[in-house]
Amino acid sequence: MVAQTSWESELQAMLRTEDIEGLRRPTGEARGLPGRVYTCEDFARQEHARLFARTWTFAGYAHEVPETGSVMPRTLAGVPLLFTRTRSGEVRCFHNICTHRGSLLVDEAAGGLATLRCRYHGWTFDLDGELRLTPHWGGHNQAQAEGFDKSCHGLKPVRMARWLDWIFVNVDGEAEPFDDYAAPFMAHLSEYDLDDATWALTLHYDIAGNWKLVAENYLETLHLNFVHTLLAEAAPFEEHEVITEGACLGTIIDVGLPATWTGDAALPRWPGIDGANRTAKNLALFPNFKFVVGPDHACTMVEFPDGAGHSHQRWDFYFHGDGATATAYDDARKAIIDFFDTTNVEDFNAVEAVHRGHMSPAMQGARFNGIWEGGVHHFQKLVAHYMS
Repeated sequence: MVAQTSWESELQAMLRTEDIEGLRRPTGEARGLPGRVYTCEDFARQEHARLFARTWTFAGYAHEVPETGSVMPRTLAGVPLLFTRTRSGEVRCFHNICTHRGSLLVDEAAGGLATLRCRYHGWTFDLDGELRLTPHWGGHNQAQAEGFDKSCHGLKPVRMARWLDWIFVNVDGEAEPFDDYAAPFMAHLSEYDLDDATWALTLHYDIAGNWKLVAENYLETLHLNFVHTLLAEAAPFEEHEVITEGACLGTIIDVGLPATWTGDAALPRWPGIDGANRTAKNLALFPNFKFVVGPDHACTMVEFPDGAGHSHQRWDFYFHGDGATATAYDDARKAIIDFFDTTNVEDFNAVEAVHRGHMSPAMQGARFNGIWEGGVHHFQKLVAHYMS
């Protein structure tokens, strides 16, 4: 019998058998994850290896490494990563450490680079991760040592999948193929030709709440009438269809766009989406990628956890072709971006209040509404699946 490690014992104390059993009941009868799963720093640290590293987690954007020689560091679930744009135009992902002594290789995004040089001992790598130079390795001014094969000491690649501008990684390398993992998510987007989706703007937010609570808020619509103003009018909560299919969650609603979004010049629609299309899809790919698409716009929302009680959130807005850049569409773009910005900020007080409430020992698990909160229940079951 294999001895149980201390962290496994600690994890079992945070996520007990009775918690899992309560979660497995039908949605209307289930008991949700206990408050400590959201507020405990030890649980947040365990999520790095047991949840984020084992899934296809969203990590970055191709437009952040726009041309050959571009590099972008990012820390994901405690792991320092590095994205490069190679001479062939491919985006690659590596562990952001020198293979000599493990020094962090790149501190900040940069462009126009031909190589990556470690500041500690000068080991130098090309943009494909191959080790090219090892100063003094064979002696003073002798870069080559007998029997040392540089080809065995390149940067360590990270399993990566790219969908248009959006980059996902599987840190432990053991997840099912991305195409299989994301299949239900992609199926819901099959009617949209997003090949010409053009990035327009990024917004950053900081939320004093656990990343899971931010995600759960996105996945249910029951709160719309109580928290939101414009959104409740444009997209009534009762009109949403709840989606729970594997790693894909979200809601779909056929409501059309508020008149204030169009301005004097209506934005170009995605190819094949005619003027009668009134659908808005609010999808999520577990664990941290959320994607909203309408007939003429799309936006992504991503949470990067910072401990148990803080989330960095990033929104990126996309439009079809010159809809993202042409001055004729300035008013229409601004109307959409302002609408989402206002709606998102309205959620913060609610999410932060829920986080504070989860610190109470009385919070032993939420109750779910069987009609409206199936997405939240499914999300929590996914968390438990990876963490138990």
